[in-house]
Amino acid sequence: MPTPRRSGRDDALLAHLFTEVRRCREKVRSGRDPNTLSVPHQEQASRCAALADAMEAYADAAAGSGVPLPYRYRDEMRLYRAMATGGLSSQRPPRP
Repeated sequence: MPTPRRSGRDDALLAHLFTEVRRCREKVRSGRDPNTLSVPHQEQASRCAALADAMEAYADAAAGSGVPLPYRYRDEMRLYRAMATGGLSSQRPPRP
């Protein structure tokens, strides 16, 4: 028996937005791949920003359609937003 569709849910839009999320994730991952040439920090930050934007667009569309988002997805979105804006530091605090 097929699952009934929720009213207002645009599966084609959600699929398109999630495809964009996957494409952006791949670009971020390729920038971290040790087997390729390193990507400049600014370019990687730009890729993280694009991924965070794509994830946010999907999250907004999903919420409007009544599709729940896992906490892990929300956490990942915040992580990439912080990486894009320099909100995370890769430096360790100085030792006493």
